[in-house]
Amino acid sequence: MMKRTKGVASPLSAEEKLRSQFRKSLRRGYTKNAEMDPVVAEGITAIIEPEERMIVHVISTKGQHYWFSDRRLLCNYDDGIHELLRYESVIKAHWMFKDFWTDRVKQLQSTEAASQFKANYFDRLEIELQDRLVVLEGLDQAYWPVLHFFWWVARTSMLPRP
Repeated sequence: MMKRTKGVASPLSAEEKLRSQFRKSLRRGYTKNAEMDPVVAEGITAIIEPEERMIVHVISTKGQHYWFSDRRLLCNYDDGIHELLRYESVIKAHWMFKDFWTDRVKQLQSTEAASQFKANYFDRLEIELQDRLVVLEGLDQAYWPVLHFFWWVARTSMLPRP
């Protein structure tokens, strides 16, 4: 719920935005590979920070488990559990590829090639941080709420902090 102070809506928290994005997508039946308020896997509980809350769990088509908390994104895969990013470090979020509109689209020689490219990569996101690019693959239909969440994160990270 949004809190109001002197007639001005307070900004949403990351938790509220995640819940809003995924609630809509899950309620409409679009996203079948995500769950809100997940039971947290044992390995994840070992690295949870004090008072950190896991909000959404997404299982990718490639086997990764993405854990969205109220402050960061974790990934559980064959090689263990890793922190992929903290939300405050996000600069931009890109659908499929950062260079899609500048370079890759020019390489697509036909409508069929473009359709195949989209079919292969529609659920891939590149999240731009100050020091690196984080790639999320195999998101299936969860790509849409995740992309919108990171677009929101990037916009809010540009705003001045009190």
